Amino acid sequence: MNKFVETVRLLALSIIFGGSIAIVFVVVNIAKEGHAAGLDKATIGMANAPLFIHFSKLALGAAIALIVSEVADFFTNPEKSKCTFARYATSAASAILVLVFALGLTAPMAEMLPQLKSDAEVGAKFDKLHHISQPVLGTAMALAIASIAMSGRKKKTA
Repeated sequence: MNKFVETVRLLALSIIFGGSIAIVFVVVNIAKEGHAAGLDKATIGMANAPLFIHFSKLALGAAIALIVSEVADFFTNPEKSKCTFARYATSAASAILVLVFALGLTAPMAEMLPQLKSDAEVGAKFDKLHHISQPVLGTAMALAIASIAMSGRKKKTA
């Protein structure tokens, strides 16, 4: 694999996996502290949502870079094994889930922020999107680490 393409791929996967872990750690701790301080759910959501929204933009860029790097590898790598194709599949699935997270879940949540505290219906929709985003991002993370684990596997020659 071309070293530049491989570096871009691993950086993108690291952002998707490691960045997601970091952002989840931060927002969980903000939520715990908010609950301990007696803050209501909407106030805590208003504090956490911008972090997820900004991260989703970074993750979106990483997903695009991941797709580009895997496509570049596909067309330049003459030796493809089953593991290589499995890596392509896990990378593609991870990137698609990040696109869903960024464009289908956090983007609508960003639009809801101004009405989050004042409109109970908006709050319920926001919560629904938030709960959907958890397994979506979690699965994207798991697929990203699986793709990283498949890095550097070479086709065996007899």
